[in-house]
Amino acid sequence: MKYESIKTTILIILVVFSIVLTWSLWTYQPQYDHLGGTDDDLVAEVTTNITKDASEIIKPTKILYHIDGQHFGTYNETELNRVMKRLRSWEINEVQNITHTVQDQGLAEFLKQNGQVEIYFPDPFPLELYKSFIKINDKDYSFISFDRFVIDVNSEENGEGIVYFVSTGDNLVYEGRVNSRLTREFRKDFFTTATRYPEQIEYKLSDTNSVYLPKDTTTVERVDYYIDAIEIDTFIDRLFTNSSLVKKDVLTTGEVHTDGTRLLRVYNNQKYIEFMNPTSISGEPVQTTDLIQTSIDFVNEHVGWTDDYRFFSWSKENQTTVFKLYLKNIPVFSQKGLTDITQQWDNNDIARYFHPSINLRIDLDSIKVPLPKGEKVMEEITSKPNFNPELLESVTVAYDLIENEDNSQFVSLQPIWTYRYNGSWKRVEIKNEDLGGHKDGLE
Repeated sequence: MKYESIKTTILIILVVFSIVLTWSLWTYQPQYDHLGGTDDDLVAEVTTNITKDASEIIKPTKILYHIDGQHFGTYNETELNRVMKRLRSWEINEVQNITHTVQDQGLAEFLKQNGQVEIYFPDPFPLELYKSFIKINDKDYSFISFDRFVIDVNSEENGEGIVYFVSTGDNLVYEGRVNSRLTREFRKDFFTTATRYPEQIEYKLSDTNSVYLPKDTTTVERVDYYIDAIEIDTFIDRLFTNSSLVKKDVLTTGEVHTDGTRLLRVYNNQKYIEFMNPTSISGEPVQTTDLIQTSIDFVNEHVGWTDDYRFFSWSKENQTTVFKLYLKNIPVFSQKGLTDITQQWDNNDIARYFHPSINLRIDLDSIKVPLPKGEKVMEEITSKPNFNPELLESVTVAYDLIENEDNSQFVSLQPIWTYRYNGSWKRVEIKNEDLGGHKDGLE
């Protein structure tokens, strides 16, 4: 009898426990964060006062090694960061113009000599700004601009290694000297292992220019993103001298904010803002060596680095700079201008300013996409009517930002090949290949 009583008690306890557990499961409400946090958290993260120096904005796009007649290169961000970290400890001396010594053989032949290591940048920029990367002891270099930094791991003269600053557009070469120990260590740690990178095939365009493209298929991830709107009040507070004087008008196309002089347009459907200052302050024009740094400082002042934007191009004549969105060291293009921060200056003051009003918030999905071999890419480019090889400046892997037609809060970054021809970027349209989109122009 006592045994039966114990069994009954245990059974009752189990039944009660089961009821309590079931009720808890039915009524449980997990504390999910809304897309990683509250709406206030989203705004706070986007508008955090992030400032960057030139070394974080001006970054190399590719490294190319010339080894015994073969060429190996990569745009891998991790590898390029390793290289740039090494270069930060270097000191460069005796910078001098040696263009006349390479004219006979041609710049393209000079650059591909065995032992040369080319570090590519997206557009020529003043050597003065390179002080953010490397210590340069010579003072008379502010007038030099370059888009390639070249290391010769084979040459050594009087205990010194040789490096070069090259402007491919102007066909100029400047030589510098470093401690030979540095170039020997670079050879051992980087050059001798570079054959693990994809082999590149040279396509010679002229005596001064060649492009190098992968021998084999390149695989790049297509990435889908949820996008988030940027808090416009942040721009209003920083772009206007006195934000309390700013008045807002709501239009069918968006919003207009003005203090009577300056004007900020918010294009809701286009997902970017335009700031205009029609009365620029009188003064001396921005100097060549200062325009890029001035543009970086301007974005720093109003919390403008809302994504991984980097220096992409500039024009001394037009006083403009462009900082482009990058993803894993790959430039992102958009036909609507959603991936560019563009500035136009006039008399030391900002005249016009374009900035995307969105940022890439959450990586939703990715899939690997094979891109055509370099040979196929060059066949397509050179088959264009009236193609002039001397006008082809560069060819690169890129992303094309495609908006989702069903939901404006989603975009897809689709891998493509692009090329710069006569100053304009165009998309390589490979026949019988669906890489997304149809238009040729990217700007």
